[in-house]
Amino acid sequence: MNKHIIENKFNLKVADIELLDKHFGTELYLMNTDTGKYIVKVLPLYMKNVENEGELTEYLCNHGLKVARFLKGKDGTYVVKAPEYQFTIQQFIEGESLPVNTAPDWFMSKSAEFLGQTALLLKDYEGLSLRFGKDFFATKTVYRKLWQYKKELAKAKKSKDVDILPVWEEQIQHLKRISKFRIDTKKLTYANSHGDYHIGQAIIHNNDFTVVDWSSACKLPICLDVITSYVFSNPSCAAGEIDADGLKKYIKQFTGKFPLTEYDIKAMPYVLYFWHCMCNYRPDELADIPDTYKAIAKLINNFLNWLYDNVEELSEQLTK
Repeated sequence: MNKHIIENKFNLKVADIELLDKHFGTELYLMNTDTGKYIVKVLPLYMKNVENEGELTEYLCNHGLKVARFLKGKDGTYVVKAPEYQFTIQQFIEGESLPVNTAPDWFMSKSAEFLGQTALLLKDYEGLSLRFGKDFFATKTVYRKLWQYKKELAKAKKSKDVDILPVWEEQIQHLKRISKFRIDTKKLTYANSHGDYHIGQAIIHNNDFTVVDWSSACKLPICLDVITSYVFSNPSCAAGEIDADGLKKYIKQFTGKFPLTEYDIKAMPYVLYFWHCMCNYRPDELADIPDTYKAIAKLINNFLNWLYDNVEELSEQLTK
């Protein structure tokens, strides 16, 4: 990362820049300047609507939520485009992020309330795209992916790649399972939300937290953000099993800020299972997962296997 382009585009004098993380084409840097520390996020040019994150976080900050603010450049925009990349600069938050499934009780309570408050604040916010709509949950979408995976399985058999065969077969069985689901998107509550909210997106400091990485913010079935944030945070889910009583408590804390319908709660396990199946890593991608994501990838696989046998029972327990 060239510090001169930063100094040219922002009112900053850069002391040093250190690479923190690199994954999926994105690079994160810690930058020390004359006005303090910042995080520089370098993104591929093909990523669209990057400006939205700065605008959204500014809106949330102005309405009292603790999120990382973005800096505007000298031209008044949040994004700088270079010939080969684009980048943003955001506030550095002091604290630590916790590994998946290590959340203390106070965090779980505040997490549910924060997510509910976010959905409420963004109720009338415009500009976020719709994700996981009717087409995503359509049977034909599952069949399309199932057909692709069967082709990959045939290739693996032909090449005698015995190590990957059971992984393809397992994911095919999950796709067959969710192909029988009938999720009614007309009954789901769609709301503006973080879109990728879990414990790793919270910077903890003095029994409080600031939420970062709003790049996936969108309008989605809000029950998905609720259950995802629970299963990736609560220690009871560390083995890939979902405790119904704990989730019910979390839902109650969330609905103290933002309402869910009975259908939202009933469909929640099915939506989670469907999403994991359709958006999970392909078997031929597993070897290339960055170390920082391996724990989550393993946890997702465990959830899939547990939900295969328990999705109906969990749904019934949540609505009792």
